Amino acid sequence: MDINCGNSSYEDNRTAEAKFRDASIILGILLSGVGVWVIIYALWEHLGRPVPVSYMVQAVDLLGIAMCLTAWRFTSFSVKELGLFPENPKKVAIETLILCGIAFVILATIKFVGQMYDPTLFQTERGFFDIRRFNLYQIFYLFTAFIQEFTARSIMQTNLRRVCATRHKTMYAIVHASVVFAVFHIEYGFWFMIGAAFLGGLLGVVYEKQKTVLGVWIIHWFLGVAAFLFGIINQ
Repeated sequence: MDINCGNSSYEDNRTAEAKFRDASIILGILLSGVGVWVIIYALWEHLGRPVPVSYMVQAVDLLGIAMCLTAWRFTSFSVKELGLFPENPKKVAIETLILCGIAFVILATIKFVGQMYDPTLFQTERGFFDIRRFNLYQIFYLFTAFIQEFTARSIMQTNLRRVCATRHKTMYAIVHASVVFAVFHIEYGFWFMIGAAFLGGLLGVVYEKQKTVLGVWIIHWFLGVAAFLFGIINQ
């Protein structure tokens, strides 16, 4: 009996130690990632924005890959926890399609209401919704959306929830991952960052419900492409 209690206590101590180590590493990765990106952004602004925003997006993708690889190498979370393989693909697909449809209606409403006050607002070259704006960049955005969601959900949010010692650890993980997600969109300006934080929170909730990054990846990509075709955002 004493031996079993001793083994249990030993395992508990090892688990606590592993969680503390993972928490320390994740905190370091988040702080370093945010700090590096703010420095890059400050340099970009200081030099008078010498490269277009699209190049900055590619730069933050590379930073996200570096953060993912670092977390994967030095923390103890498993491949299963990455959320790459949904347990119920059909359910995830249906939910994702429904959410994309809702998102499309919301974007159309935003443009319609905006143009009621200012007809030139969100104007595109060919009408209300300009499908001809779709180009190779929109296809490449599939990669960008995946890297951003994989970094924000599979790496940051999953690890924060797993190592968090607070009562509402899921909400804690969603909020903090969303704030970091917003910072990585600083090149688009203040209001875009606010929108990114809000969107990150919603996607964080969807990720927790679906337990896979695939759904939020497609929603992220669809929102970005649809907003561009509506003229709400530009490349």
